[in-house]
Amino acid sequence: MPRHLAVPALAFAALLILTGCATSAPKDDGPVAEETTAPSQEPEPTEDPAVFTQPTDCTSILPAERIADFTAQGLALLGGPGGKYGTEYLADPTPEENLGGVTCIWGFADSDFASVTISVAPLSAADRSSVVSGLTEQGLNEEIDGDTSTYSQQGDADSQPAIINVLRFDSWISVIETVGGEEFYAEAGVLVSEVRDSVYTTP
Repeated sequence: MPRHLAVPALAFAALLILTGCATSAPKDDGPVAEETTAPSQEPEPTEDPAVFTQPTDCTSILPAERIADFTAQGLALLGGPGGKYGTEYLADPTPEENLGGVTCIWGFADSDFASVTISVAPLSAADRSSVVSGLTEQGLNEEIDGDTSTYSQQGDADSQPAIINVLRFDSWISVIETVGGEEFYAEAGVLVSEVRDSVYTTP
C-alpha cells in the first residue's frame, strides 16, 4: 500500500618478449592440445517489472485479512471511495486526491476520530518536486534507497502521529496512524507494504 578488458602496458610488453623467445625455441613436434572454451552462461531471465495501477476504491487497496483485522478492532471505512461518507468525509481534498489519487480513512464508527489514513496516488516527474517539497516542509525524515524515497516520522502516543510516505517514480503511497510511537509506526510500515503489493502487479 522498482544496471573492457584492457591489457596493461607492462603485461603487453612481457607478452611480446615471451613471444620472441618462443619463436627461437626448437620446434616441438609433440601433440598439441586443442584449445577449449568454456561454454558461456546465459544470464537468468528476469521477470517483467511490476506495473502500478491506481486504485479507484478503498476496499481493494488492502488484503482481506487486514480488512478483517480492522473490523475486529472496531474500525470501519469512513472516508474515501467505498466508505460510509465517501469523499465527503474531509472538507478539502488531500494532496494525493489532488493528483488523481484516493484517500481512505478507517476509524471507529461511533466517533469522528480517524485512526488510520491510507492514500495512494499516481506520481509523475512534473509533480514529484512539489510533493517532495511538501513532505520536507513537514520536517519528515528522508531516506533514499535506489528509486524509492521515504519520508517518515515515528511520532508518539501523545500528539505526533506515525507517518510514512513512500515515493516511487510512478506512485505515492502514504499511511498515517493517528496515534504514533514505535508499535504504530511498525504497523504503518506493514500497511505500506500491503498497499504496495495490492497496487503493483506483474504482467
